[in-house]
Amino acid sequence: MIGIDAGSAAIKWFDGEKFGTGLKEGKSFITGVSSKTVFVKKSFYPVCRGSQLKKMILNDISADIGVEPENLNISFCPVRKEKKGCEFLIFIEKKETIDSLDRSLKDSSVITVDVIGAATAAAILYGEEDLIIVDFGATKTAILSLKAGKLKEVEIFRAGFPFLKKNRAFLEERIIPRLEGRVVVIGGGALDSEFMNILKEYVQSLEIPEIEIFGKETPLYFNAFGLYHFRKASCKAAFKEFSLFSSEFFIKHRSALITGGAIIFAATILFTVSQFFTYIYEKKKYELVSKEYKKVVGKVLQEKVLAPEIQVSQKLSKLKELKSFLLLDKPSILFSLSGVSKSVIEGIKILKLEGSAVSESFRISGYADEEKSLKVFTDNLSSYFEKVNTDKVKKVTKGIQFSISVSGVKSGV
Repeated sequence: MIGIDAGSAAIKWFDGEKFGTGLKEGKSFITGVSSKTVFVKKSFYPVCRGSQLKKMILNDISADIGVEPENLNISFCPVRKEKKGCEFLIFIEKKETIDSLDRSLKDSSVITVDVIGAATAAAILYGEEDLIIVDFGATKTAILSLKAGKLKEVEIFRAGFPFLKKNRAFLEERIIPRLEGRVVVIGGGALDSEFMNILKEYVQSLEIPEIEIFGKETPLYFNAFGLYHFRKASCKAAFKEFSLFSSEFFIKHRSALITGGAIIFAATILFTVSQFFTYIYEKKKYELVSKEYKKVVGKVLQEKVLAPEIQVSQKLSKLKELKSFLLLDKPSILFSLSGVSKSVIEGIKILKLEGSAVSESFRISGYADEEKSLKVFTDNLSSYFEKVNTDKVKKVTKGIQFSISVSGVKSGV
């Protein structure tokens, strides 16, 4: 995993051992886009999770800023939880900004905001301290408030330290009043002695972090360091998650990813599988793994092709546990997946599949274009599962929304 700080002035990276500028070759990245163009908002919602939460947030933001939802990317994380719901820190970016990233980053990245890297690095270095982190970049200033080591507030100003040096009034009125308590300065401004002397006229106690591997350049690589440690972030807001079933990656590591999908299901992790089933339907073939199980698993563990680790349960990381799963007397989880995939016909779109490998029961959610398609799909499922129950059918603008429960894989499927 490589942390990429895609700042407006320069791209900076850290891979755990080395660091530098420019594009870095690799297979998986955590990329933080510049917060210069990111809009930040805090809002309270009556729900803390679920499929409707993102839609609610997206519609609210779209109404607030007057941009169509399909033109926006949003990411968010809870910062306060109450009985009646949660308060979220929300980051909004136009899709065209994400699309403008280099293709190598878009295809192989978790895409977040650079300030998430700064907050994560601060939590690693300073623990559960209350801090103000100020990122004085070339074209923007980001002020982060951390309470007990967790990100609580973010303010973005479209003015970098070169502008602030020449515009004292803006610095005095907009920036200085927010610098109270323990203040840590990062970004290019931290290395500009003239600018730091100006700041010290207003704020007596300013800290510049220093991480051994970066030395005096720590302020420049602070965000990249935090992005490298994204798994430790208290706020994992991401515009784009790394897709295990993205077409390019799936083709390259096909066998290994089939095994990886089985491991994820065995750990009862829930995930959206629309891309997965689209691929199966278009190819009209799903390959079961049999004799190559042990060989493929060994290869996966050795070459770490199940990146990123944040999508794979660490509970099944030992070979002994993997062997135990693969040699279950019950039909493999892949038989269940195969049964569902073979039942899909044109007119059926699966949005989510969730369930348990232990109980061999699953719930399938999605849309059908018409009742006839839904009936054929249900009949097909009955050919592969002992029990098929339709839990929910509702007519919506997209067609027919359904939720179907299946259990008990029939032998010989």
